[in-house]
Amino acid sequence: MKDLVEKEIRQKAQTLYNYTGEIEAKPIPFKGDWGFSTTVAFKIAGTRRKDFQQALREISETLASNLDFGEEISRIEAVNGYINIYLNANTYAQYIIKTILNTPYGKGTSKKDKIMVEYSQPNTHKAFHIGHLRNTCLGASLVSILRYAGYSVVAANLINDTGSHVAKWLWCYLTYHKAEEPPEKKSEWLEQIYVEATQKLNKNPEFELQVKKILQRLEQKDPEIIEVWEKTKQWSMDEFHRIYNELNVQFDVYFYDSTLYEEGKQIVQELVEKEIAEESEGALIVDLDHLLGTDDVYKTYVVLRSDGTALYQTKDLALAKRKFEGYGIDRSIYVVGSEQKLHFQQVFKTLELAGFKQARKCYHLSYELVMLKGGKMSSRLGNIVFYDDLYAAVYEEALEEVEKRDIVQENKEETARIVSLGAIKFSMLRKDNNKVIVFDPKEAVNFEGQTGAYIQYAHARASRILEKDQADLATMDFEELTVQERNLLEVLTTFPETVEQSAERYKPSIMAMYVFEVAKAFNEFYHACPVLQAEPVTKNARLALVSATTHVLKSGLELLGIEAPERM
Repeated sequence: MKDLVEKEIRQKAQTLYNYTGEIEAKPIPFKGDWGFSTTVAFKIAGTRRKDFQQALREISETLASNLDFGEEISRIEAVNGYINIYLNANTYAQYIIKTILNTPYGKGTSKKDKIMVEYSQPNTHKAFHIGHLRNTCLGASLVSILRYAGYSVVAANLINDTGSHVAKWLWCYLTYHKAEEPPEKKSEWLEQIYVEATQKLNKNPEFELQVKKILQRLEQKDPEIIEVWEKTKQWSMDEFHRIYNELNVQFDVYFYDSTLYEEGKQIVQELVEKEIAEESEGALIVDLDHLLGTDDVYKTYVVLRSDGTALYQTKDLALAKRKFEGYGIDRSIYVVGSEQKLHFQQVFKTLELAGFKQARKCYHLSYELVMLKGGKMSSRLGNIVFYDDLYAAVYEEALEEVEKRDIVQENKEETARIVSLGAIKFSMLRKDNNKVIVFDPKEAVNFEGQTGAYIQYAHARASRILEKDQADLATMDFEELTVQERNLLEVLTTFPETVEQSAERYKPSIMAMYVFEVAKAFNEFYHACPVLQAEPVTKNARLALVSATTHVLKSGLELLGIEAPERM
């Protein structure tokens, strides 16, 4: 519709005033009517020698009276130099609904940039917990949104399978649990050994030397240590894949920390040759503030320990190089907690100084903590909230909600599963990534709140209507739109804009709140506007609107990684 409006304005402006400049029709803020407004009269009046206000009034009124759009437009008004073109609500409603149902609605055209989104990044030899859950939901949704917006996206996962935490675990396992096999709940057992290691090292700091030796043997590929490491690492990977399958999350590529440190050390030596890194007390450091002439912005950081072992910075330099050279990416997004802000500033700036052009397009998508009533979690303190325990708590609440409602009971366990995963994912995504989440399992499955269950239920309600009858789009006619119909239509029209905003700002929260608004507008329509009981013409039009709503709700939920059930 916008293109049609602009085409007619362009033709009349050229015919009447020989104007060939820029033409733009912007949507008028929705207040029950749809329309576009143009400032072309201001631009034409600015080229006239006569009094500007007089010229503006004459030009806007003349153009308004000469524009001819046929039945698509209900009225045209010249107001203070602006030309407001209001659409015929019936025609516009039909146009929007047919566009939603007959096109890949909201899907962006193919874009140039190739993007890698690295997310999840769990630590082997530790449990997958609620913090990893926010990371995983955020990254998976962003990948889907970017792809829908038209980008080529590589979904990547860095498995932290080495480093000091692994050395601690291996030390404790070999010293106190050698040859033990994990029970059925591997994650919890792995975490317990890590916590035990931390507690023993806190009480006996002299054991730290033994841990350092294990870390060195690990990096030196000592066969005895490698054999135990590979076996125990696989226990963690089995758990990660089980959870990813449950969350329906897929990755295109897995990177492993253990394969990066040699390459990272090589890069560090290149940094020394380029006089970016220097020796200090046996270690190699990068003093970015000195190199850049800044004052306490980037701080000095160690890029290689004095004993020759690598740090996170060492390996992130190698990982970035692999991404740039092995995958030809233009943008690299790291979904990592906000506490790593300085770390990524240092890594990105070092890469830039080392000559990697893509470093300027590296982005740290940070996120804040997920908290329960007990406060901040820390696996070092042993009060971690395991994913499995969280899911079990949410599932129990969801099953209780399902059982007390007039919804499908013959498969209530499957419904509870869908609601549980939807509740968890929506809770992780609805808030801006820079805000702390306080998670409440009971609140998360509330069918009346700002929850995934509320949105899923709206989709199921709409789908049940369509089970009983379908719209005939060829005879669709909106005789007179109600307030609720207009509001619902208006929300549906903004789906393409929401996709674009979510993609460009890297914020799935925008999409999450959008699908909630669609569900809310649908529920208001559902309670105010009978569908199956309406007169034939009205019934057909409302069926078409319901069909368009299910389409947008399903598309939006899929971009969040949430199932859109047809029955609940």
